[in-house]
Amino acid sequence: MSQPNAPDPADAPNPAKIPNPERRSDAALLCLCIGLGLLGLAWFLGVGGVLATAFSGGSPAGIAGGVGAFIGLILAAVCGALLALVGAVWLFVRVIADQREDHSKERYSREVER
Repeated sequence: MSQPNAPDPADAPNPAKIPNPERRSDAALLCLCIGLGLLGLAWFLGVGGVLATAFSGGSPAGIAGGVGAFIGLILAAVCGALLALVGAVWLFVRVIADQREDHSKERYSREVER
């Protein structure tokens, strides 16, 4: 005979269906990493572009390619810096929001049945 006040195992929350609060930071971290990747790529390709233009011997095609690469690299660096800044601020705001007292109580107060 079952007890009338016993919890039904079917009513227990499924761990797979409980949303993970840390998943909200994925987009911010992705934004930061893409921005830093663009900055690194712009620096790496910029150094290569400067060296290629310097050793091209002053040919018009080499100089035109260097100018085109310079414009593209400046745009990549600006976009990378903007994405990295937005991602860093977004992560900082998420960390501050996660430190709020009511939210941390909600997150870390799991009732464990023994």
